[in-house]
Amino acid sequence: YGSCAYWRGKSAEESKSHEWTVYIRAANPEEDPGLYIKRVVFQLHPSFNPATRVVEKAPFEVTEQGWGEFEVQVKVFFHASGDRAVEFAHLLKLYPDPETTGIAVGEALVEGKPVVSERYDEVVFGDASDDLRARLAAADRPSTGYGGWTTSAHAQWFGRFETIKPQEALLKEVYERITTELRGASKRRLECEEEIKRLRTETA
Repeated sequence: YGSCAYWRGKSAEESKSHEWTVYIRAANPEEDPGLYIKRVVFQLHPSFNPATRVVEKAPFEVTEQGWGEFEVQVKVFFHASGDRAVEFAHLLKLYPDPETTGIAVGEALVEGKPVVSERYDEVVFGDASDDLRARLAAADRPSTGYGGWTTSAHAQWFGRFETIKPQEALLKEVYERITTELRGASKRRLECEEEIKRLRTETA
């Protein structure tokens, strides 16, 4: 999920300096999240009318114009899951921030080049119904209706998350290796301390 914000140029109204889209999408570019997502509720800043936006089919996104950054509250409801929802917040970014957008501080805004802020997350369904399981399984196949997020006007700016899992495995391997080395170093330190104590005893 994330946001894609375009600076509208010097001729734009001060109160509508940017056009932005906040969205939820699948990592798989061909997947139709509408097969398992029933609706998404976006809670915008109170200055927007209406501030609550409900989207019931893919693409799950809201596009608006404004000038300020704010936190968008998001609720995702799934098919065959009652009224249970996954809730989170996304900070709408309009200006470059190296931590969340990858753009260097001080880099000038360019008309037509957006500030993109995305985050990858996974939802684990521990007690999914048979209906929801079937929907999730069907989502693995290429979409015949929605067409996937590659059809989005922002597709060229979206991040690719296919490498997330290999990177996680690599980081885990590095962590385990460092942990093993630290344990070995700690063991050697204790052995050295014992040897020093023994030598001191012998020379006393």
